Amino acid sequence: MAKMLTSCPSCRHSLQITELTCPHCHIMIRGQFDSHPTLELTEEQLAFLKVFVVSRGNLKEIERILGISYPTVRSKLDQLVEAFQPDLNLESRDSEAIAGDRRSILEQIRRGQLEVAEGLKLLRDNSSSPMKDA
Repeated sequence: MAKMLTSCPSCRHSLQITELTCPHCHIMIRGQFDSHPTLELTEEQLAFLKVFVVSRGNLKEIERILGISYPTVRSKLDQLVEAFQPDLNLESRDSEAIAGDRRSILEQIRRGQLEVAEGLKLLRDNSSSPMKDA
């Protein structure tokens, strides 16, 4: 089944759900229905969300299943949080959490578990402030 369109192919504005149909009895219900953030997720985000749920949110297990580094898992999780809470400014996390993320990324680079280029990208993505610890 094709993924539901969420934006107009012509003008790119958000589409509104106005009709629901039962595939069994073919009844049609018309009205204005709320959308849901999961409809806006990319295929990659949906796949990550599925692994997240199946692993019961265990980030180390997600790391193992997907074969990606812990900072990459955290970055993908942050993207999901932002998709569900678009008004949330992830850059406003307190500085202690950001410093902890930086230490974790730097430690992963030191151990050879994370490529330097990927680590630098994650450091830039995780904080809008200059990288004082790097």
